[in-house]
Amino acid sequence: LRIQANQLAGLEWSQPSGFSRRYELKAGDTMLAELAFQKTFGTLAEATTAESVWTFKRSGFLTPHVTARLAGSEADVAVYEPNWTSTKGRLRVGGEVLELKVGNFWGTQWVVLDSQGAEIMRLKNQGVLHHGATVEVSEKARSRADMALLLTMVWYILLLHMQDTAAVVAAT
Repeated sequence: LRIQANQLAGLEWSQPSGFSRRYELKAGDTMLAELAFQKTFGTLAEATTAESVWTFKRSGFLTPHVTARLAGSEADVAVYEPNWTSTKGRLRVGGEVLELKVGNFWGTQWVVLDSQGAEIMRLKNQGVLHHGATVEVSEKARSRADMALLLTMVWYILLLHMQDTAAVVAAT
């Protein structure tokens, strides 16, 4: 399950079962990561790769944010703070501030930009009954030491965004 730079092409997040909140990141037939929510309606999730196991949690109501921690630790390794529309936000990881934002008009694509504005990755949503996305990682970003964390945390954030959007649509 170790994510190598040469495996960062042809990545795809998929939901094996529409009845489960569990997702797999694969490069072809090779599974690289798993993200699983701990409860049916909660926001606590665990991401597992060969490098590490992290927990992700959304907290706050008026000023929501997402934290990432190594499993069993109380120290944040990354924090995401969305803007008020949740269509973009700042992701602080390892002293660096990245930007996560909608990548197209329809909101079906999301991009992560580094502090200079260069694209690190792009996710393209797919699927209706089973959530999924293709992931494109830029050549320059493939050697990042935090790539496994970024791949799993960004997917977690997008899943929460899709869940929140679906709840708003259902309420109208």
